[in-house]
Amino acid sequence: MRDPYRELAPLYDVMAADPGIQAFYAEFQASLRVAMKAHHVRPRVVVDLACGTGNTTVPWVAGSRRTVVGVDRSEAMLRVARRKSARVRWLRQDLERLRLDVRADVVTCHFDALNHVLETGGLQRVFANVARVLRPGGLFQFDLNTRFMLQWLSTSEKLFRAGPHAFTAYNEFDAATGIATFHQLWFVKQGRLFRKVEVSVRERAFAEAEIRGLLRSAGLRLERVSVQRRLKGRPIRRVYLAVKPAP
Repeated sequence: MRDPYRELAPLYDVMAADPGIQAFYAEFQASLRVAMKAHHVRPRVVVDLACGTGNTTVPWVAGSRRTVVGVDRSEAMLRVARRKSARVRWLRQDLERLRLDVRADVVTCHFDALNHVLETGGLQRVFANVARVLRPGGLFQFDLNTRFMLQWLSTSEKLFRAGPHAFTAYNEFDAATGIATFHQLWFVKQGRLFRKVEVSVRERAFAEAEIRGLLRSAGLRLERVSVQRRLKGRPIRRVYLAVKPAP
């Protein structure tokens, strides 16, 4: 299967340096630290799923002796991540076929990564794999774009600057399937010229009731759902916290 992030990986952190994106990263970690304190979880093992270039993974290494594992399907993204920390165990795996030799106290999956799972059965397999990896009492935090967000993103073509580069974003939304196709056309500066790079990925919106049911079927208890961002008064991103109940 072709890696859709092969061309984007070297550019990803230039885009992620945007203050708005950095705010998301900080909020994910801050809210999880609050949850860990509330649930008396002192993580010895943290697993970050769909870790990409490691922006949500590496901070868990600082000031601790805990084991930190970053998992992603894209070898191109992991090549960038590996340069950031030798303390993290970087693994290339598909989340639907996750096989780890550790039991985690905390599992995370951030920046709408689970929206990239396009079938309900696939998301059920991811949740079941998380439940298998978590210790009893362990926490699972993830976030998802809402259907409204995916619809709104399809309403116009946008132009962005990312360091010396630029890219346009054009998105399509299929109301019948709830799947959005995101197209990015990058113009990557190389000396006096620009190289064109095309990227295309898909995301699916899941109904709130689906998420609750799938977590419950996997043996996870949904503890909290919080709205991370709103647009025109409507939620566009939600953060979920689930717990693996003790036997």
